[in-house]
Amino acid sequence: MRFRLFPTAQAPSQARSAVAPLAECIGRDSLADVKVVVSELVTISVSHGASRPIEVSMILDDGELEGMVCDHGPGARAMVRAQERRDNSIVLRVVNGLVEDWGTNDTQTGIWFRMAVDRLG
Repeated sequence: MRFRLFPTAQAPSQARSAVAPLAECIGRDSLADVKVVVSELVTISVSHGASRPIEVSMILDDGELEGMVCDHGPGARAMVRAQERRDNSIVLRVVNGLVEDWGTNDTQTGIWFRMAVDRLG
């Protein structure tokens, strides 16, 4: 699954809607977690000044979802700063609590994440 969002106040809501088709593949609780993770990462991109479209991609493989939210830098750098300071960033706590692992790509233009999901069927 791939989609692009303009960095507006509506982008987090649009991200939640865009991942809704995963309901055909994963359980309701897992879908809710995916929606939270993706919308929080999109929110951090928007709130830290992303000026180009935000690109979201996800691959579902068995019981694991791998994703990337690429905003060309602002959100990824903000997450790294929050992690390095070990501050009480709400987004950092939410994401850490729902994913197995996350980080930034080599150029710090995007945030990747990996999370367990319950597959249907």
